[in-house]
Amino acid sequence: MSKHNIFAKKLKKQFLSINDLIESYFNRLRLFVLKFKKSKFSTNNKVILISGILVVSVICYFLIPSFYNKNEIQEEIKNQISKKYNIKIKFNDQIRYGLLPKPHFHAKKLAIIKNDREIANIKNTKIFISKNNFFTIENMEIKDLIFKNADFNIYKRDIIFFRELLTTQPNENKIIFKNCKIFYKSEDDQVLFINKVKNGQFYYDSNSLENILVSKNEIFKVPFKLQIRNDKFNKEIISLFDSKKIRLKIENKINYEKKDLEGIFELIFVNKGTSFNYLVKKNSLTFNSKNTNNNYNGNIDFKPFYFVSKFNYDGLSTKNLFNENSILIDFLKTDILNNKNLNAEIDLKVKDIINIDELNNLVLKTSIKQGDIDFSGSNINWRESLKISLNDSLLIQENGKINLIGKFIFDFIDINNFYRTFQIRKDLRKNIKQIKIDFVYNYNQKKISFDNAVIDNKSDIKIQEFLDNFNEKENRVFNKITFKQFINNFFRTYAG
Repeated sequence: MSKHNIFAKKLKKQFLSINDLIESYFNRLRLFVLKFKKSKFSTNNKVILISGILVVSVICYFLIPSFYNKNEIQEEIKNQISKKYNIKIKFNDQIRYGLLPKPHFHAKKLAIIKNDREIANIKNTKIFISKNNFFTIENMEIKDLIFKNADFNIYKRDIIFFRELLTTQPNENKIIFKNCKIFYKSEDDQVLFINKVKNGQFYYDSNSLENILVSKNEIFKVPFKLQIRNDKFNKEIISLFDSKKIRLKIENKINYEKKDLEGIFELIFVNKGTSFNYLVKKNSLTFNSKNTNNNYNGNIDFKPFYFVSKFNYDGLSTKNLFNENSILIDFLKTDILNNKNLNAEIDLKVKDIINIDELNNLVLKTSIKQGDIDFSGSNINWRESLKISLNDSLLIQENGKINLIGKFIFDFIDINNFYRTFQIRKDLRKNIKQIKIDFVYNYNQKKISFDNAVIDNKSDIKIQEFLDNFNEKENRVFNKITFKQFINNFFRTYAG
C-alpha cells in the first residue's frame, strides 16, 4: 500500500473522531437542557430570576429622578408650587433626591418670597412627588410639602400670605409646618410677638369642601391650638382658638363678602360662655356683647395698637379673678402683658361679689402702657360702711415673682356700722373719716406688708411701730380670723 493511501486513512479516522466528539457534546448538552427544564430547581430559579429583574427594574425606575438636571427640576418645582398654592419660592442651595419613606426632593436654605421680599427662610424642606411617571421632568407632579425649622418675618402687609393659602383651589395635597417661628413685626422693624408653630398643616377637606389650616402653637409662653376653615360657598372664615393653660376657648365666624368685615365672636372663659358681634374696618375693630345681663363693649385701634373696653357683670366670684388658679393670675404669669407695644384701658364693673357677702360694687380699672400694669382708680365697697380705693399701684413681675405695690384709701361711710361688724370695743371707737396706707403684696408667698399709715391726714408713731412689728412676722397671710385680729389690734393701738 502506498504512503499516500495510508495518510488518507489516518486523516479520515481523525475527522470521524472529531465528529463523534462534537456530536457527543451536543447530545450531552441537549440532555442537560431537558433535565434543567424538568427539574424543580429550574422552576424556582426562573421565579428568582424574574423577581430579581423586577426588583432591579423598580429600583432603577425610582432612581430616575436622581439623574434629573438639578436646575431644570428646581424650575419645575417652583412653577408647580406657584401654580398650586400661589407661593413663590427660591432655592438657596442645590436640591437632593431621596427615596425613603417615599420619593421626594430635599432642599436646605429655601426661601419664600412675597412682595419681592424673603418673608421666610426654611432650613429643611421636603417636596414629595407622584410615583406615576418619572421618565421625564415635564410629567413629574409634586405632592405634599414639609417646611421644617422655618423663620417667618411677617409685617402687616404680609398677612395676605396666610390668607391666600386659605383661598387656594382645592387639591389633595398638604403643606406641613414643623417647628417654625413667626416673628410679627411693626413697620419700624420691632418684634411685636413670636408665634411658635410646633406642628401645623394646611389641606383641603373634601367632605366639608373647605380649605383648613390647623396647628399647635405657643405665644407668650401660652400653648394653644388653632383651626381656621374657609367656607367659600358661604363666604365665611371660621376659626377656633383653644388654650387649656389659661382656660380660654374662642370660636370666631367672620363674613368677608362685604368691604367691612362683620363677625360673631363666641368665648368660653373659665367654663362660662359669652358672645358678641364685631365690625372690622381699615384701622379699627369695635365690638359689643349679645348678653343683656353681663354686657361689654370696646374698641381696638390697630395703628398704633390701643385697646379700650368696658365689662359690666351683675355677679362674679373673686375665685375667677384672684385665687391661685384664676384666669387673671394665669394671664399675669404669661409674658403677654410685658409686651412694650401693648397699650390698653380695661374697666370691669361687678355689682355683686358672689362668694363674699360683705363686698359689692367692684370697679377694677386696668391700665397697660408699654408693659407697665396699673390698677389705680379701682375701688370696692365693704357693705354700705366703707369704700376701699386703690391708688399709685403698679404690678411688678421679675424672675417669675409677682408683686403688687400701691396705696389703699379707706373712706368710711358709716364707721359705727364698721366697728360693729368687727366687734371693736366702744372705748376704742374714734370718729375716723379716712385712712391711707401703703402696701406691698407678694403673690408668690401670699404675704402683705404695710407702711406709712395716715389717719385723717395725720401720721401716728404708734401705728407705724405696730406696722413694723407686723411686717417682721413670718406669718403675714390673711384669712378671716387673722384679718379680724389685725383690724382689732390696729384700732386698739390707735386709740391707745
